[in-house]
Amino acid sequence: LFSVKSEPGFIPYPDYNTAREIKVGSFYMDKFPVTNEQYYRFVRKSGYEPEDTTNYLRHWVDGKYPEGRENHPVVHIGLKDAKAYAAWAGKRLPTEIEWQYAAQGGNPEYAWPWGREFDSTACNNALGYPTAVDEFPPGASPFGLMDMTGNVWQMTSDMYDNGSYYFNIIKGGSHYKP
Repeated sequence: LFSVKSEPGFIPYPDYNTAREIKVGSFYMDKFPVTNEQYYRFVRKSGYEPEDTTNYLRHWVDGKYPEGRENHPVVHIGLKDAKAYAAWAGKRLPTEIEWQYAAQGGNPEYAWPWGREFDSTACNNALGYPTAVDEFPPGASPFGLMDMTGNVWQMTSDMYDNGSYYFNIIKGGSHYKP
């Protein structure tokens, strides 16, 4: 069982203001987020073309990621694109609860993958640009998963319906500092 509770100040979807315990079944999750190189291999080998090309891989030039960015997380893809990659790789997106469990290592006292207190050296702390997925080893979760906080938002398979809109639940935060 894994205890879940929302923290004040976070977007309240879904609403976990009242702590609850949730049973988490066994699952696998990659150590690192999907990189530009991995996604490029997928596009090249599968011939994948997105339904919606608006902003799709807008940071790539002539169909490839910028030089030196092969180990950076892929960005500017949509939920369908992420699911297509996962299916091609024989995987799936984690649920929101699975992602949270993997980040906290089952310890509900952890506010961050590395513990209770924020450590600016453990993640991309609003640098204003994405970094390589293996750049912050001190930020590893108790399960050894990397780059779960700060660098880019990470998609889950869960959708939230507030009665007017559907939201894909994203986790982890972003390098972007508005």
